Amino acid sequence: MENQWSVYKIAPIDHGWHYLKTVNETARLLGGNWAEAEVDGLVADQPTVEAFLAAYRFACDAAIAYGYDGINRQEPVVFWLPDATVFSYGFVFKSDIGGVTYVVSPNPLPWVSALAHKE
Repeated sequence: MENQWSVYKIAPIDHGWHYLKTVNETARLLGGNWAEAEVDGLVADQPTVEAFLAAYRFACDAAIAYGYDGINRQEPVVFWLPDATVFSYGFVFKSDIGGVTYVVSPNPLPWVSALAHKE
């Protein structure tokens, strides 16, 4: 997997987690017929479960490299960003120690970068 992802270590995000699907919920969606769903006559170009889980493992390792302890206060969640022709997914982890939040994104997020811990 290409290392073009951006990782941000930010102050705790305490609210709004219930608006996002967990990694497990998203994997279940991808494992269904979603990848072959037709919308307005176009076949949706969605990732495979395997590619999604590989990206998740990569994101988890990237967050660990930035200080994430792997102990979750919240279950990791998935967020989506519009890209040139598809939506790309990223991941958010919340550590149990201090509630520090780690955002791993396929695209740079300048507004999140401005919130990032400077070490």
